[in-house]
Amino acid sequence: MVKRLRADGVSQFTFSRAGDEWRVFPLHGHLVNIDYPETLNDWAKTDLSALIDADSIDVPTDSATVEALRQASKDVEEIIVATDYDREGELIGREAVRIVHEIAPSATVRRAKFSALTRRELLAAFEHLAELDDHLASSAATREVVDLAWGAVLTRFLSLTCERRGSEILSVGRVQTPTLALVTGREREIEEFVPTPWWRVVATLAAGDVEFPATHANGEFWHLDEAEAAQGLAELATEGRVMSVGTQTEDERPPVPLNTTLFIGLANRAGFTAAKAMSIAESLYRDGLLSYPRTDNTVYPRTLSLRATVEELLESDFKAEAKQVLALPEIHPMRGRTESTDHPPIYPTGAATRAKMKPDRWRVYEIVVRRFLATLSPPAVYEVTKARIDVNDIPFVAEGARTLALGWRTLVSDEPEGPMLPSIAPDGTVGLQSISVEKGMTRPPPRFTQGMLIQEMETKGLGTKSTRHEIVQKLYDRGYVSGRFVRPTDGGRAVAESLLVYAPVVTRPETTAELETRLEAIAEGQDTPESVIQESRARLHTVLRELEAHREGVARWIRESLEWERDHGPCEKCGSGHMVVRKSRYGARFLGCTNYPKCRNTRAVTREEFVVRAPPSEASFAE
Repeated sequence: MVKRLRADGVSQFTFSRAGDEWRVFPLHGHLVNIDYPETLNDWAKTDLSALIDADSIDVPTDSATVEALRQASKDVEEIIVATDYDREGELIGREAVRIVHEIAPSATVRRAKFSALTRRELLAAFEHLAELDDHLASSAATREVVDLAWGAVLTRFLSLTCERRGSEILSVGRVQTPTLALVTGREREIEEFVPTPWWRVVATLAAGDVEFPATHANGEFWHLDEAEAAQGLAELATEGRVMSVGTQTEDERPPVPLNTTLFIGLANRAGFTAAKAMSIAESLYRDGLLSYPRTDNTVYPRTLSLRATVEELLESDFKAEAKQVLALPEIHPMRGRTESTDHPPIYPTGAATRAKMKPDRWRVYEIVVRRFLATLSPPAVYEVTKARIDVNDIPFVAEGARTLALGWRTLVSDEPEGPMLPSIAPDGTVGLQSISVEKGMTRPPPRFTQGMLIQEMETKGLGTKSTRHEIVQKLYDRGYVSGRFVRPTDGGRAVAESLLVYAPVVTRPETTAELETRLEAIAEGQDTPESVIQESRARLHTVLRELEAHREGVARWIRESLEWERDHGPCEKCGSGHMVVRKSRYGARFLGCTNYPKCRNTRAVTREEFVVRAPPSEASFAE
């Protein structure tokens, strides 16, 4: 029987098995973090070059758990690490082991690896215990050392240079900054984009009483006179001749299994931020309803019983959908391109009902369940017909399609059928109802959604499956970006573009991608933490020298942009002051007049108004 107790201020669990007494410690993240010694925490007095080479120290983040572990470690003979199986989980497990080994140095260490909090998988994990992967833990620890140095040195440099302290610091990060550079780069592409007009010649044809559209076989015309010439020639006819009709069957393959990036993209389209989606997925994982949501894998492992997983859903609100999959003669899952051994793709591990879940949790659960069942379903099948029709020797193309089998789409979406062509045959004729020229314009690339940005980060090698959503959220929290469609604020753009000019290596995705490759090599035992840290420090010294040489230019660039951003126009009460962002003693932001205390005009605004606003009036530049 499992008993819960609270010892040394920390909740724990005890149980007996085969005559042995066991104690379980729930861990809530890292037990220690790294930081610089107190002597290096004075920003104004610390030499940044010396900070690069300084060794970090361990700082307990959960002193109560650390002390409780020590107190419970007497006479311990065996330690089983059962944290999440990834780099961070392995490092957290190693932290706990080192604390126990301070008291019981001879205790053996073993590792339980699992991807779902289900009885079956947990029992299997503890029946087949493995070794703690020190290479994996060292990879995570090395990342912490490198990120601390780059973040601390560059954040201190920018903040001190621009005289920003406290909550107004200008943070720079090894992954955060190149991600911000992606957003600002996309914004520049949009601003610099010059739209080009195009024209399309469209005919409305009729077979009997059924009308259908056709477009000129050339597609878009880039010169209006060419489009009008084709229109004029076609209008001389009263009918069109059917030159050919071809029909073929096309399969639309099911979607691939969900990895973290694909999941966030789906959740983002459903209205969730990346951070919110991951937070809910992790809570569903802890409740035994989803598998571990931090994974790169898009291939179900052979050891996963897909039929048994679907059968569990018979107890959920997806009973009908599960029966649909179970009725298939065989279950052949769709495979993605990425296969890894750490965790399977995200899939449902337990049955749930809408009535017993909060709406947001249900929506996330539903996204995963429907995608999982879709990956096991047959393709959607369409009959596609394409006809070539000449109108006074001007070639037009008409297309139509009808659904033969919805397949996996019955589980994910009920998309309406496309237009069908009426019955026409080669050498036959169709009536000409009208000919028109439609004008369009080329469009700039779209702004990123959070899901699209995370996909781009993955493509560029920025961050990991576990950190990308956190990096994106940090850009919002810092006020560097805003909006559902991610766009940089003036301040965020100034930080990214000043670094792009004066220290471009900080903004290049390649810089971070190279380090990720080295970290992966550490995890595989093919590189050493010492080598990676030494190279990282050398590169950071070079970056700091470049920034120091252009300190005045960096300061001017960012200061002017920040002043621009904080001005929200003339004061509507006194007329001579300007409404600027202020902070209350409690940290709340509001707009206040620059003529305070003479003018005490204030007003609250939404977060969106703080970071997206119209350019200030010319008067603001004169002050």
